[in-house]
Amino acid sequence: MISVAMALYNGERYLETQLESILKQTSAVDEIIIVDDCSTDQSAEIVRRYQKKYPCIKLYHNEINLGYKRNFRKAVELCQGDLVFLCDQDDFWLPDKVQVMSSVMETHPEILVLASSFEFMNADGEVYSVRSRKGMSNNNLYLKPVEKNNLVAVTFHEFCSHNYFQGCSMALTKKAVRMYLEHWDDCLPHDWLIALLTSHDAGFFFLNKPLFYYRTHSQNTIGVPRGRKGEEWVRLKFAEDLRDTMTTVKEIWPDEFEKDVLYQKRLDFAKEHILALQDRSFWRLIRQNWNPIYAELKSVRARFMDLVFVLFK
Repeated sequence: MISVAMALYNGERYLETQLESILKQTSAVDEIIIVDDCSTDQSAEIVRRYQKKYPCIKLYHNEINLGYKRNFRKAVELCQGDLVFLCDQDDFWLPDKVQVMSSVMETHPEILVLASSFEFMNADGEVYSVRSRKGMSNNNLYLKPVEKNNLVAVTFHEFCSHNYFQGCSMALTKKAVRMYLEHWDDCLPHDWLIALLTSHDAGFFFLNKPLFYYRTHSQNTIGVPRGRKGEEWVRLKFAEDLRDTMTTVKEIWPDEFEKDVLYQKRLDFAKEHILALQDRSFWRLIRQNWNPIYAELKSVRARFMDLVFVLFK
């Protein structure tokens, strides 16, 4: 049985396009679980209209707005499938997404979560690409090169510093779902938490094959502020994400955290780096450049731009 979990909130503009792409898969899904988080537009009405024709669609309504993390958790918890595909309300699936990912996971039972690559699509439905950077893949989100169509494992160590894959790229086994629900908290985004949990058991894999269009527009759930505030937000976010990740590791695997001094070093670095950026401390950042964790967190160019940022307050 194959389930799709969609967290819905004011998605009327692109919702029909996404639903059509799911319903027209070469391998049909068994249920589409949609949880509406108190939308104020016509999202729920669109879903109800589709329900009349497609009984596999099941719509649930929240009495209060839960936010995207809790809403995704609820959607996943309601799924009954052996495989659960996470789904955004505004993307577009290629027709063979379910077939390809299901086949790979059936062939490789060690996979707990499989993430695919993607192509970009703008608000008007136009497909575009970004320039590939040396040593990267997955539209430069994954900081390792992976050959086209190759399948690779992504390690726990890698996810301790960065999140490389969107939730909408993922398919989860029942075991992965159980792990996520058991250890859920709202410290990390749902996709990063899933990646941490399953890579810890050597079960997270990446298939470098684009299987959906990821739509970018002004209403994306996680947006970047404009101007200098946006620059500050981006620079702080790397360190805040590292802090939150290490805090999560400490909570889920406390014994392992105590045994590996690197975890505490990462946590200490993240806290210090946040203060250095907030206080605009040039010399504190200079000292941090001798810390190998800084190089793990940011590129040479990004570290240089941190210095520029604090100099020009």
